[in-house]
Amino acid sequence: MTKKVSSWDDSVDSLIVRWNGEEVEVPTDGEAEWRINLEEREVVVERTDERNNVRVTVSRIVQMDIKVRAIGKEEDRVHNYQLPEDDVFVHLETQFKFFNLSDLVEGVLGKTYRPGYVSPVKTGVPMPRMGGEDKYQTPSLFSPLCNVCRFQGKPGPGVAKY
Repeated sequence: MTKKVSSWDDSVDSLIVRWNGEEVEVPTDGEAEWRINLEEREVVVERTDERNNVRVTVSRIVQMDIKVRAIGKEEDRVHNYQLPEDDVFVHLETQFKFFNLSDLVEGVLGKTYRPGYVSPVKTGVPMPRMGGEDKYQTPSLFSPLCNVCRFQGKPGPGVAKY
């Protein structure tokens, strides 16, 4: 999540990290990380830069690199976002590294991690869309319930297989 700002300043940290609805402070000095140990796994949020960049690691499941970046004028023009002059919109640029994925992984992003996956998306258009969102509708972000999603816990202490 990011702070609402009317103009973007790269020298200001606009990233907000929350855990269970509460904002947490990720230090910018020393170890520069916030962590919580749960019964089954550890969650670590660490700074990868002084501002607007973090790595979130959920032990034995996923590592995510997240960067907050403002949408520039050229990007606004190309994608026709029609952003107001007195407000800043941002992207959360993300990279994922999953651990213990099944070769049958499914989901909007998940299937892109399958061995030999080839995207059906038409490239070269300003806003490519994959479609098929009805397959992936779910009651909540953390629910494994949808028409084609699969979730299976792997035997062992707190290791999930997606």
